[in-house]
Amino acid sequence: MRCAKVARQDLKSAPAACDELFAASTLPDILPMGTLEVFSAVLTTEQYAASIVEKYRVVPDTGSASHRAADKVIPVLKQWGKEYLLGITLSGAYAKNTAISLSSHVDILIALNLVPNMEMKGIYWGLLEYLTEHDLRPHTRNVSIQLQSKGLNVDLIPACRETSGNLLFNKRTGAAVHTDVAQHIHLVANSGRQQEICALKIWRERSGLDFPSLYLELTVLHALAAERFGQLADNVLAVLRYISTRFEQALVRDPANSDNIVSNDLSAADKKAVAKAARAALYDENWKKILW
Repeated sequence: MRCAKVARQDLKSAPAACDELFAASTLPDILPMGTLEVFSAVLTTEQYAASIVEKYRVVPDTGSASHRAADKVIPVLKQWGKEYLLGITLSGAYAKNTAISLSSHVDILIALNLVPNMEMKGIYWGLLEYLTEHDLRPHTRNVSIQLQSKGLNVDLIPACRETSGNLLFNKRTGAAVHTDVAQHIHLVANSGRQQEICALKIWRERSGLDFPSLYLELTVLHALAAERFGQLADNVLAVLRYISTRFEQALVRDPANSDNIVSNDLSAADKKAVAKAARAALYDENWKKILW
Protein backbone atom coordinates (compact mmCIF):
# COMPACT_ATOMS: atom_id res chain seq x y z
CA MET A 1 0.00 0.00 0.00
CA ARG A 2 2.83 2.40 0.86
CA CYS A 3 4.45 1.87 -2.55
CA ALA A 4 1.12 2.24 -4.32
CA LYS A 5 0.77 5.70 -2.84
CA VAL A 6 4.29 6.58 -3.89
CA ALA A 7 3.45 5.74 -7.51
CA ARG A 8 1.18 8.78 -7.58
CA GLN A 9 3.99 11.11 -6.48
CA ASP A 10 7.13 12.38 -8.15
CA LEU A 11 9.82 9.66 -8.08
CA LYS A 12 12.26 12.05 -6.40
CA SER A 13 10.03 12.14 -3.35
CA ALA A 14 9.66 8.38 -3.00
CA PRO A 15 10.00 7.35 0.64
CA ALA A 16 12.96 5.26 1.74
CA ALA A 17 10.62 2.42 2.69
CA CYS A 18 10.11 1.50 -0.96
CA ASP A 19 13.86 1.56 -1.62
CA GLU A 20 14.36 -0.79 1.32
CA LEU A 21 11.61 -3.09 0.04
CA PHE A 22 13.26 -3.52 -3.36
CA ALA A 23 16.75 -3.76 -1.88
CA ALA A 24 15.64 -6.65 0.32
CA SER A 25 14.19 -8.63 -2.59
CA THR A 26 16.01 -11.55 -4.19
CA LEU A 27 15.76 -10.13 -7.72
CA PRO A 28 19.05 -9.29 -9.48
CA ASP A 29 20.11 -5.63 -9.74
CA ILE A 30 19.06 -5.39 -13.39
CA LEU A 31 16.34 -7.45 -15.05
CA PRO A 32 15.62 -7.22 -18.78
CA MET A 33 12.24 -5.81 -19.58
CA GLY A 34 9.58 -8.50 -19.70
CA THR A 35 11.65 -11.11 -17.82
CA LEU A 36 9.06 -11.70 -15.11
CA GLU A 37 6.34 -12.08 -17.71
CA VAL A 38 8.40 -14.67 -19.61
CA PHE A 39 9.06 -16.66 -16.44
CA SER A 40 5.35 -16.69 -15.69
CA ALA A 41 4.42 -17.78 -19.23
CA VAL A 42 6.92 -20.64 -19.24
CA LEU A 43 5.69 -21.87 -15.89
CA THR A 44 2.08 -21.74 -17.02
CA THR A 45 2.86 -23.58 -20.26
CA GLU A 46 4.83 -26.24 -18.38
CA GLN A 47 1.99 -26.78 -15.95
CA TYR A 48 -0.56 -26.98 -18.76
CA ALA A 49 1.46 -29.53 -20.74
CA ALA A 50 2.02 -31.65 -17.63
CA SER A 51 -1.68 -31.54 -16.70
CA ILE A 52 -2.72 -32.82 -20.13
CA VAL A 53 -0.19 -35.65 -19.99
CA GLU A 54 -1.46 -36.68 -16.56
CA LYS A 55 -5.05 -36.48 -17.78
CA TYR A 56 -4.52 -39.21 -20.36
CA ARG A 57 -1.56 -41.14 -19.00
CA VAL A 58 -2.27 -44.73 -17.94
CA VAL A 59 -0.40 -45.44 -14.72
CA PRO A 60 0.76 -49.08 -14.36
CA ASP A 61 -0.55 -50.57 -11.14
CA THR A 62 -1.59 -54.08 -10.15
CA GLY A 63 -4.88 -52.82 -8.75
CA SER A 64 -5.70 -50.54 -11.67
CA ALA A 65 -8.66 -50.75 -14.02
CA SER A 66 -6.19 -51.58 -16.82
CA HIS A 67 -4.94 -54.62 -14.91
CA ARG A 68 -8.48 -55.82 -14.30
CA ALA A 69 -9.33 -55.37 -17.98
CA ALA A 70 -6.30 -57.49 -18.92
CA ASP A 71 -7.17 -60.17 -16.35
CA LYS A 72 -10.61 -60.62 -17.88
CA VAL A 73 -9.12 -61.42 -21.30
CA ILE A 74 -6.43 -63.84 -20.14
CA PRO A 75 -8.68 -66.98 -19.84
CA VAL A 76 -9.70 -66.62 -23.49
CA LEU A 77 -6.06 -66.28 -24.55
CA LYS A 78 -5.11 -69.40 -22.62
CA GLN A 79 -7.85 -71.34 -24.40
CA TRP A 80 -6.56 -70.12 -27.75
CA GLY A 81 -2.85 -70.72 -27.11
CA LYS A 82 -3.26 -74.18 -25.58
CA GLU A 83 -0.06 -76.26 -25.57
CA TYR A 84 1.88 -73.66 -27.56
CA LEU A 85 1.44 -70.95 -24.95
CA LEU A 86 4.63 -70.05 -23.06
CA GLY A 87 3.37 -67.08 -21.10
CA ILE A 88 1.19 -63.99 -20.96
CA THR A 89 2.69 -60.73 -19.72
CA LEU A 90 1.74 -57.06 -19.62
CA SER A 91 3.91 -55.34 -22.19
CA GLY A 92 4.21 -52.57 -24.77
CA ALA A 93 3.45 -48.97 -23.88
CA TYR A 94 1.87 -50.04 -20.58
CA ALA A 95 5.13 -51.60 -19.39
CA LYS A 96 7.11 -48.62 -20.72
CA ASN A 97 4.85 -46.21 -18.79
CA THR A 98 3.95 -44.42 -22.04
CA ALA A 99 0.39 -45.68 -22.53
CA ILE A 100 -2.38 -43.10 -22.96
CA SER A 101 -6.10 -43.69 -22.69
CA LEU A 102 -6.72 -42.10 -26.11
CA SER A 103 -4.95 -45.04 -27.70
CA SER A 104 -4.57 -48.17 -25.56
CA HIS A 105 -4.99 -48.74 -21.84
CA VAL A 106 -2.90 -51.92 -21.60
CA ASP A 107 -0.85 -54.23 -23.84
CA ILE A 108 -0.61 -58.02 -23.45
CA LEU A 109 2.24 -60.01 -24.98
CA ILE A 110 1.20 -63.57 -25.81
CA ALA A 111 4.43 -65.59 -25.96
CA LEU A 112 4.15 -68.78 -28.00
CA ASN A 113 6.34 -71.63 -29.12
CA LEU A 114 6.75 -71.84 -32.88
CA VAL A 115 3.72 -73.64 -34.27
CA PRO A 116 4.63 -76.42 -36.75
CA ASN A 117 3.75 -75.62 -40.36
CA MET A 118 2.34 -72.19 -39.47
CA GLU A 119 3.89 -68.82 -40.20
CA MET A 120 3.53 -65.80 -37.94
CA LYS A 121 1.00 -64.37 -40.36
CA GLY A 122 -1.29 -67.37 -39.85
CA ILE A 123 -0.98 -67.10 -36.06
CA TYR A 124 -1.90 -63.41 -36.12
CA TRP A 125 -4.97 -63.84 -38.30
CA GLY A 126 -5.90 -67.03 -36.43
CA LEU A 127 -6.08 -65.07 -33.17
CA LEU A 128 -8.25 -62.44 -34.84
CA GLU A 129 -10.64 -65.13 -36.08
CA TYR A 130 -10.78 -66.81 -32.66
CA LEU A 131 -11.58 -63.56 -30.88
CA THR A 132 -14.25 -62.74 -33.48
CA GLU A 133 -15.88 -66.12 -32.95
CA HIS A 134 -16.06 -65.33 -29.23
CA ASP A 135 -17.90 -62.05 -29.96
CA LEU A 136 -15.07 -59.86 -28.64
CA ARG A 137 -15.23 -57.56 -31.69
CA PRO A 138 -11.49 -57.25 -32.27
CA HIS A 139 -9.81 -55.04 -34.86
CA THR A 140 -6.29 -55.10 -36.18
CA ARG A 141 -3.48 -52.63 -35.59
CA ASN A 142 0.16 -52.72 -36.76
CA VAL A 143 1.46 -55.66 -34.73
CA SER A 144 -1.41 -56.09 -32.30
CA ILE A 145 -5.11 -56.88 -32.18
CA GLN A 146 -7.23 -54.52 -30.10
CA LEU A 147 -10.46 -55.24 -28.27
CA GLN A 148 -12.42 -53.75 -25.42
CA SER A 149 -12.52 -55.28 -21.95
CA LYS A 150 -14.41 -53.63 -19.10
CA GLY A 151 -14.75 -50.55 -21.31
CA LEU A 152 -10.98 -50.18 -21.84
CA ASN A 153 -8.81 -50.71 -24.92
CA VAL A 154 -6.62 -53.81 -24.66
CA ASP A 155 -3.92 -54.54 -27.27
CA LEU A 156 -2.98 -58.20 -27.76
CA ILE A 157 0.45 -58.88 -29.28
CA PRO A 158 0.94 -62.48 -30.46
CA ALA A 159 4.64 -63.35 -30.59
CA CYS A 160 6.67 -66.48 -31.10
CA ARG A 161 9.72 -66.72 -28.87
CA GLU A 162 13.08 -67.06 -30.57
CA THR A 163 16.56 -67.76 -29.19
CA SER A 164 17.05 -64.02 -28.83
CA GLY A 165 13.89 -61.97 -28.89
CA ASN A 166 10.51 -62.34 -30.53
CA LEU A 167 8.93 -62.93 -33.89
CA LEU A 168 5.94 -60.64 -34.56
CA PHE A 169 3.69 -60.07 -37.55
CA ASN A 170 3.49 -56.59 -39.05
CA LYS A 171 0.11 -56.18 -40.71
CA ARG A 172 1.25 -53.05 -42.53
CA THR A 173 4.08 -54.80 -44.39
CA GLY A 174 2.55 -58.28 -44.36
CA ALA A 175 5.83 -59.76 -43.12
CA ALA A 176 7.21 -61.32 -39.94
CA VAL A 177 9.45 -59.09 -37.82
CA HIS A 178 12.43 -60.31 -35.80
CA THR A 179 12.78 -58.05 -32.78
CA ASP A 180 13.03 -57.98 -28.98
CA VAL A 181 10.07 -56.49 -27.13
CA ALA A 182 11.88 -56.67 -23.77
CA GLN A 183 14.73 -54.55 -25.16
CA HIS A 184 12.25 -51.93 -26.39
CA ILE A 185 10.65 -51.80 -22.95
CA HIS A 186 14.00 -51.42 -21.20
CA LEU A 187 15.14 -48.66 -23.57
CA VAL A 188 12.04 -46.50 -23.19
CA ALA A 189 11.30 -47.24 -19.53
CA ASN A 190 14.81 -46.08 -18.57
CA SER A 191 15.00 -43.13 -20.95
CA GLY A 192 13.53 -40.49 -18.64
CA ARG A 193 11.48 -39.26 -21.60
CA GLN A 194 8.14 -40.91 -20.84
CA GLN A 195 6.34 -37.61 -20.31
CA GLU A 196 7.46 -36.28 -23.68
CA ILE A 197 6.51 -39.56 -25.40
CA CYS A 198 3.04 -39.44 -23.83
CA ALA A 199 2.64 -35.83 -24.94
CA LEU A 200 3.57 -36.68 -28.53
CA LYS A 201 1.17 -39.63 -28.50
CA ILE A 202 -1.60 -37.29 -27.35
CA TRP A 203 -0.66 -34.88 -30.16
CA ARG A 204 -0.72 -37.79 -32.62
CA GLU A 205 -4.17 -38.96 -31.56
CA ARG A 206 -5.64 -35.45 -31.45
CA SER A 207 -4.17 -34.71 -34.89
CA GLY A 208 -5.50 -37.98 -36.34
CA LEU A 209 -2.05 -39.04 -37.54
CA ASP A 210 -0.82 -42.46 -38.59
CA PHE A 211 2.40 -42.72 -36.56
CA PRO A 212 3.23 -46.19 -35.11
CA SER A 213 4.16 -46.09 -31.43
CA LEU A 214 7.65 -47.62 -31.62
CA TYR A 215 8.50 -45.29 -34.49
CA LEU A 216 7.22 -42.32 -32.46
CA GLU A 217 9.12 -43.38 -29.32
CA LEU A 218 12.42 -43.77 -31.16
CA THR A 219 11.87 -40.42 -32.90
CA VAL A 220 11.34 -38.66 -29.57
CA LEU A 221 14.46 -40.23 -28.06
CA HIS A 222 16.57 -39.16 -31.04
CA ALA A 223 15.14 -35.64 -31.17
CA LEU A 224 15.83 -35.09 -27.46
CA ALA A 225 19.29 -36.66 -27.33
CA ALA A 226 20.93 -33.30 -26.56
CA GLU A 227 18.04 -31.71 -24.62
CA ARG A 228 17.79 -31.25 -20.86
CA PHE A 229 15.47 -33.32 -18.73
CA GLY A 230 12.63 -31.79 -16.73
CA GLN A 231 11.44 -29.26 -19.31
CA LEU A 232 8.39 -30.93 -20.82
CA ALA A 233 6.98 -28.01 -22.79
CA ASP A 234 10.32 -27.02 -24.32
CA ASN A 235 11.10 -30.61 -25.19
CA VAL A 236 7.74 -31.15 -26.90
CA LEU A 237 8.49 -28.12 -29.06
CA ALA A 238 11.99 -29.49 -29.76
CA VAL A 239 10.47 -32.76 -31.01
CA LEU A 240 7.96 -30.92 -33.18
CA ARG A 241 10.79 -28.87 -34.69
CA TYR A 242 12.71 -32.06 -35.44
CA ILE A 243 9.67 -33.69 -37.01
CA SER A 244 8.91 -30.61 -39.10
CA THR A 245 12.40 -30.44 -40.61
CA ARG A 246 14.21 -33.79 -40.39
CA PHE A 247 11.64 -36.52 -39.82
CA GLU A 248 10.84 -37.31 -43.46
CA GLN A 249 14.48 -38.05 -44.35
CA ALA A 250 15.49 -39.79 -41.09
CA LEU A 251 16.31 -43.51 -41.22
CA VAL A 252 15.12 -45.16 -38.00
CA ARG A 253 16.33 -48.68 -37.18
CA ASP A 254 15.00 -51.10 -34.61
CA PRO A 255 17.49 -51.01 -31.69
CA ALA A 256 16.94 -54.75 -31.26
CA ASN A 257 17.53 -55.58 -34.94
CA SER A 258 19.30 -53.13 -37.25
CA ASP A 259 17.94 -54.95 -40.31
CA ASN A 260 14.43 -53.92 -39.26
CA ILE A 261 13.89 -50.39 -40.64
CA VAL A 262 11.14 -48.94 -38.44
CA SER A 263 10.83 -45.82 -40.60
CA ASN A 264 9.64 -48.03 -43.48
CA ASP A 265 6.40 -48.53 -41.56
CA LEU A 266 5.14 -45.24 -43.00
CA SER A 267 4.83 -44.26 -46.63
CA ALA A 268 6.33 -41.02 -47.93
CA ALA A 269 2.83 -39.51 -47.95
CA ASP A 270 2.22 -40.54 -44.32
CA LYS A 271 5.55 -39.03 -43.24
CA LYS A 272 4.73 -35.83 -45.08
CA ALA A 273 1.41 -35.62 -43.22
CA VAL A 274 3.16 -36.01 -39.84
CA ALA A 275 5.75 -33.33 -40.71
CA LYS A 276 3.05 -30.99 -41.98
CA ALA A 277 1.07 -31.38 -38.74
CA ALA A 278 4.20 -30.56 -36.72
CA ARG A 279 4.82 -27.41 -38.75
CA ALA A 280 1.22 -26.35 -38.28
CA ALA A 281 1.49 -26.85 -34.50
CA LEU A 282 4.65 -24.75 -34.33
CA TYR A 283 3.22 -22.01 -36.52
CA ASP A 284 0.03 -21.76 -34.50
CA GLU A 285 1.88 -21.43 -31.17
CA ASN A 286 -1.30 -22.29 -29.30
CA TRP A 287 -0.76 -25.01 -26.69
CA LYS A 288 -4.48 -25.69 -26.50
CA LYS A 289 -4.28 -26.78 -30.16
CA ILE A 290 -1.15 -28.87 -29.60
CA LEU A 291 -2.36 -30.78 -26.52
CA TRP A 292 -5.91 -30.94 -25.28
